[in-house]
Amino acid sequence: MTFPFLKSGLKSGADSPPADLVPPRSILPDLSRPAADLDALLATERRRGGIWKLLYQGFWGVLAIALLIASARTARVDLGQFWQRLPTVGEWLARLWPPDLSELPSFVEAIWETLAIAIIGTGCAIVAAVPLALMVARNVTPVPWLATPLRGLLNLLRGIDTAIFALFFVSIVGLGPFAGALGVAFHTTGSMAKLYAEALETLPHEPIEAIEATGGDRLRTFAFAVLPEALPGLISISLYLWEFNVRSSVILGIVGAGGIGYELLVSLKLLDFPRLCTILLLILGMVSLIDALSAYLRQRLQ
Repeated sequence: MTFPFLKSGLKSGADSPPADLVPPRSILPDLSRPAADLDALLATERRRGGIWKLLYQGFWGVLAIALLIASARTARVDLGQFWQRLPTVGEWLARLWPPDLSELPSFVEAIWETLAIAIIGTGCAIVAAVPLALMVARNVTPVPWLATPLRGLLNLLRGIDTAIFALFFVSIVGLGPFAGALGVAFHTTGSMAKLYAEALETLPHEPIEAIEATGGDRLRTFAFAVLPEALPGLISISLYLWEFNVRSSVILGIVGAGGIGYELLVSLKLLDFPRLCTILLLILGMVSLIDALSAYLRQRLQ
């Protein structure tokens, strides 16, 4: 194979190919100042914060991975052991059916007891949460300096779980659903008052200022400006927390605070799977009905 430009180059004594076969200089990489170009690029990235931002994000990513690994070791996560025991779970699930309906009346009574705990606890929480929310909400509180310590109290109530409160009240009032209702009431008061206060703080200021401009006192301001605007949101929050309390009340029987939880615990200890199946079906039915009712009522309020 012959190359014409080599022949022409040899004939003319040239060292390079003709100009029409050489790529334009603009598309060739400029390797004359690589260090200067790299310094300029790094300087630009420093001004934009790109390098430091990348390093910052990388640091938090590495920290999150390290925290996840340390947590898995502390929790003694053993997927191999779980995989080995998985056939046992399948065997237990197969033994659930058919359910044992011989104790159905007593189970229905325990389900009603669980529902009553949630109703009483949520109702007491509503009564306590409304004045607390009015004291905590920044736009309607009559005593601003008292809002901060009350917020601390609400955080304390929210931070202690319902079962812990129930266990505490079992030692005071004894075993039974009353201790469970007190546990639900105290924990829900903290959560409900906080959510109520947040709903009140999002209200428009114009109706409140209009009532105050006419010389109305705080009671009239609350009755004619605050309550009409906030009532749908407050009812929605109450329904949501009642729905949550119904589910959380199921386990209160484990600590002796009444409800279906005690029967659930007995069935698990005895490995009485047909009896356990009946209890689980009743719990599922109750929770599903409450969820549907709560969702329907909240939708009507919108």
